[in-house]
This record gives sequence, C-alpha cells and structure tokens, in this order.
Amino acid sequence: MEKEIQFKSVIEENKDRIYRICSCYVRDNDERNDVYQEVLIHIWQSLSKFEGKSQMSTWIYRVTVNTCLGFIRSERRRNKILAGIEEDDLVNIPEQATSEDADAAEQEVQELYRWISQLGQFEKTLVSLYLEDVNTKEMAEILGISEVNVRVKLHRIKKSLKDKLEENEHGS
Repeated sequence: MEKEIQFKSVIEENKDRIYRICSCYVRDNDERNDVYQEVLIHIWQSLSKFEGKSQMSTWIYRVTVNTCLGFIRSERRRNKILAGIEEDDLVNIPEQATSEDADAAEQEVQELYRWISQLGQFEKTLVSLYLEDVNTKEMAEILGISEVNVRVKLHRIKKSLKDKLEENEHGS
C-alpha cells in the first residue's frame, strides 16, 4: 500500500516531465504513449530500489531516458530486420503535418522537436534536461560529465539551433 501511494505521488509530480522527455525521443503519438506507459512500468518495478543517492527527479529522468533509448534501439533492430538494410541507413523521423490554421508558436515548437529528433542521443538528453530547467550541476551528474563540459555542449547546441533558425528565416 505504501509503494502505491509513493508511486502515485511520484507520477503526479513528474508526469508532465516524463511526457515531454518522451516527446523529445519519440515523434509518433501512439508510440510515444506506449513508451510513456513503459516508463511508468519501469518506475513501478524499480521504485523500491531507489536508494536516495540522487534526487527523485534525477532518478525519474534517468529511467525515462533509458526507456526511450531502449525503445529506439529496439525499433532500429526491428526495422533493420524487417527492411534488411544497414543500421546506418535507418532514419526514422516522421514528418509532422501542420494545418494551415496552426498558430506560429505551435509551428515553432514542432520545428524545435523536429530539430531535436535529429540530434544524437547524448545531445537529445542534454537538450531535454535543459528544457526541463535542470541546473548544470544536476545535468553533469545525470550525464556523467563535468559541469563545464555541460555548459560548453549546451552553448554549441544553442549556436547550432540559432544557425538553423536563421537559415530557415532566410530561406537557405
């Protein structure tokens, strides 16, 4: 009974964060919902193993990212087997259809997610942490790199995004 109460509390506090992280890794809505459910299952199964050596939010983040990465790996293997092509040839980034009446802000968010989906796994994780307002010290702890390295990588990603946005504005 105590585990159930703790689980409900943890999920209530982190459900939006979990969903946003899943959105960074999985573009298809149905697949994203499946991965979200997998994350909840993993949290339930592992909650009793949480030792409190990090913040609960850090642990939840790790479980979510690892579940998303596991999904991506299994999808790549499945696609490779089904298609009989090399793993390097797999690019599975579905286009997001935008309606004519969609507002500019929604289009910018969709473009941002499209751009994020093209990043490497490490960079996706870093960006999703940044978007969750995780401080650089906690990012470093989650990623296993120095805080200085976190700041350098974030700077480079931001510069790259800015360049991409400027290219789109100028129609290049």
